[in-house]
Order: sequence, then structure tokens, then C-alpha cells
Amino acid sequence: MAKNKITKTLIGSIAFVLILLNAVQVIITTIPIGLLRYIPNKTLQVKVIEINEILGNLFLYFNSRIQDLMHKPEYKVYGSKNLKNNVWQFTTLNHLSWADIFLFCYFTNFKTSVPRIFMKSELWWLPITWAANIALAMPYVRRRKKEEIIKNPKLAETDKNSTLKACKVFELMPTNVCGFIEGTRIDKEKYINSNSKFRNLMPPKIGGMGYTLEVMPYIDTLTDITLIYKSEKRSFWNFLCGEMNIASVTINTYKIPKELRGVDYSNDNALREKLRSFLEMVWNEKDKIIEKEKKKYEIESVF
Repeated sequence: MAKNKITKTLIGSIAFVLILLNAVQVIITTIPIGLLRYIPNKTLQVKVIEINEILGNLFLYFNSRIQDLMHKPEYKVYGSKNLKNNVWQFTTLNHLSWADIFLFCYFTNFKTSVPRIFMKSELWWLPITWAANIALAMPYVRRRKKEEIIKNPKLAETDKNSTLKACKVFELMPTNVCGFIEGTRIDKEKYINSNSKFRNLMPPKIGGMGYTLEVMPYIDTLTDITLIYKSEKRSFWNFLCGEMNIASVTINTYKIPKELRGVDYSNDNALREKLRSFLEMVWNEKDKIIEKEKKKYEIESVF
């Protein structure tokens, strides 16, 4: 038992160091190239992002090879034929663990463009966030409190215009925006408090995706990723130690209705309900997939 624990600790420590070194190298290589993006020339800006897209994909590729080396994963993937590299898409996945992004990228690497997220402006000081901003044009978004907007409604418009400007470059090349529509990692307490009508998921939150579709109306595809781990363990350290190496990934794609793109959801309840209905249709299918995979892995719950 003690020997097994020492082995797992050693595996986790080596995996962490290798992933950290991989992150450092991608930051060092992409930032100098990314700085050229600030030269006001659209052709050059696109070329810079394309070069850093390749480097970003290589970073994700080496992360996957680290998993192969350290964890000997037994992953199953279904629907990989649905992955597309030449479309503007929003990718969502159910959120079970910090490991989710590693599992998701294991199968989507080079098959879709590097996933982008809207980063909180408060995190600008983190090396990985300003590297993502400079190298891959991932935009910072300011999250205003309701009280601030009520006090000064112009703030919402100013922030939206800043995001529109930051996303302008994505009109020029297929882009993949990634988000967790449940809003947070699921656990039993959060699930109970959410009053969800789904057996394995919290209700989809429409705010993040609605905002993305408003500022990036050219996104016309939803790529839905369903993740299942056989293990009950969920921490990032568990992942690093190889204790979450049995998992399945199911990939489905959906066309986003045109009436849901390029519209302001903030004050339109009818539009919000249309988007909610669309996402709940996706969630119903996702719930069925999780039920099927639970039976395969002989587990009672995914959280």
C-alpha cells in the first residue's frame, strides 16, 4: 500500500513537472511571435495567429503524450468524425474535474482549432493568461456586478464594445470558443441546489454562450463534448497521479439556429427562452449518453 502510494506520488510529481515545462516553452515561443500581431496589418495578424495556432496545438499534443507516458490511459472516444476544423464553433463540455480540459484536448487536438476562452480581466497578471491574449488573441472580458451596471448602465455597452473590438480578428479565420455551460464543476451539493431536471447535469446557463453568440454572430456550430470518468476521484492531483486514466468522450455537433446569433439577450426574455430550449435539447441527449456510459463503467453517479 505504502509502495503504491509512493509510486503514484512519483508519477504525479513527474507529470506535473513535464506539463509545467511544456507550458513554459509555449509561453516563451509564442509571446515574441504574438507581439507582431499589434502591427496594424490584417494579413500579418492572421499569419501570426496561424503560426501560434500550430505552436498551441503542439503544446496540447505534448500534453497528451505526457499522459500516454505517465498514465497509460484507457480512453474511449465516440463521434470523433463530428469534429470540424474549418468552422466557427462554440464547444461545451460537462464539468467534472480540473482534468476535463486535458481529456477534451486529448481527442480534439489538431482536429479543431485551439480552444479559446473569454478570460476574466482580473486575471491579466497570470503569465498563462497574458500569453494566451498576446499569442492567440484570447480576449479579456470584464465581469460587472449588477449593482455597478444599475448605477452606470453605460458600463455594459463600453465593455461589450471592447469585447467586439478584441474579437474582430476572429472574423478572419475559423475559431473555436470553449465554455462550461453548467457554470461550475458539478458535485452533489451543487446538483441538489440547482433543482435540475436532468439526472447527471446541472441546468445549462445561457449567459456565457448568449454573450458569445452576440459578439461573435458568425459562430454557427455547437460542438458538445460529454465526459465520463470511471473513477470517483476528481482532483487535479488525482489526474496527475494517473488515477483518472479510464474515461470516455462522446462528441456531437449541432447547427446553431440563425435567430440565436447576433442578438442581445440581456433584456429579451423570449430570446433567452429560445436559447434555453435549444440547450436543453442538447442536454437531454447528453444526459442519455451519460446514463449509457454509467452502465458500461458500472458506476452509480458521475459526481
